[in-house]
Amino acid sequence: MTMFNWGPNQPGGPPPFNRERWDEVLKGLEINFGIDDDGDRFGDWEVMRLWFLVEGASDDLMAIRSMWDVRPPVEAYDYIVEAVNTWNRDHFWPKTSVTRGEEHLGVFGDLVIDVETGVTDDFLRQQVRCMIGTSSQLYAYLAEAFPESKDWFNAGATS
Repeated sequence: MTMFNWGPNQPGGPPPFNRERWDEVLKGLEINFGIDDDGDRFGDWEVMRLWFLVEGASDDLMAIRSMWDVRPPVEAYDYIVEAVNTWNRDHFWPKTSVTRGEEHLGVFGDLVIDVETGVTDDFLRQQVRCMIGTSSQLYAYLAEAFPESKDWFNAGATS
């Protein structure tokens, strides 16, 4: 059997992924987290919120999404996109995107991995640590690139 014939539930393979796997992983890392109305896990850090997601028709995608607490004004869109594109060019993760609202922008970081064949808790813990660290670096990079961001709307400061 080649690796391309492997499928879910291979004997002796890592356990399948599901939403509840996040609970033990996050507790093991001593991360305080909540569960939203959709059943997604989330946690807040100094400059961001992270969601710990399960996606795909068969819960076969592990996703961690961060969102910068700072909401740049829509007028900064072109500048933020340019900074984000530079980040994406120079860094493997998180892959970053910008969304435009009526008054503010949202800046997101994403890490998505196909875990169709199962995944270990050690691997999940490493991805959480990676996403916390690299997202923190991303948002520090943006804060440095845009010193005026200290005066922009900060969703984390209001919650």
